[in-house]
Amino acid sequence: MGFMQPIRLLLLAGLLAPSLSPARGAEPLPIADEARDPAWRELLSRLAPNKTRESTFEERRYFPFRRQPVVLTGEIRIMPGRGLSLRYLTPEPRVLIADEKGLLMRDAAGRDHSPPDDPRAKAAIAALADVLRFDPAQLRHSFVMRGRRDGAAWTLSFAARDQALAAGLGTIILTGEGARLRKIEMVRSAGQRVEILIGDTREGVTFTADALSRFFR
Repeated sequence: MGFMQPIRLLLLAGLLAPSLSPARGAEPLPIADEARDPAWRELLSRLAPNKTRESTFEERRYFPFRRQPVVLTGEIRIMPGRGLSLRYLTPEPRVLIADEKGLLMRDAAGRDHSPPDDPRAKAAIAALADVLRFDPAQLRHSFVMRGRRDGAAWTLSFAARDQALAAGLGTIILTGEGARLRKIEMVRSAGQRVEILIGDTREGVTFTADALSRFFR
């Protein structure tokens, strides 16, 4: 599997969750109005990356021509002011960096690569990065946010307000419990979807100078 192909699959996947998408005629998730509902406002505040964070993850990619998913594993690092870094460990080591400058890919030898010259890919990663910042003002501006809570468990969906972006992007669906984000589901079609399962998470991590240079820019 080439270096560029996994990134394209991640960025270009339509973002839906079949288990949570309403059937025809079913009611969608209710609007999650954080401005009026203090519980949603508090949750977004707790999810916002105002501290350094480091998590493990397992990514499963389902395709109509494969009976079993392609499984990738890695680490996620978030640093306020430096952005988001995905370090894939298997099956091929590589790093994906998303920050205010855009998207950067870095191979196992530490060489930087420009992202694919694909407007949809860039728009998709920008939208996902916006969601994972959990900035209420930005979310209200760019997305229709819907959600459901069941005790400590919660589900949030984000549909882009821009019609052209929404057509190619779909809906981003996050699930979690308390202040923990546990899963991101991204599906392009019934037979092609991506699930990212978030594992152990540490907050307030002090990144070494070597980690900063390897996983951020």
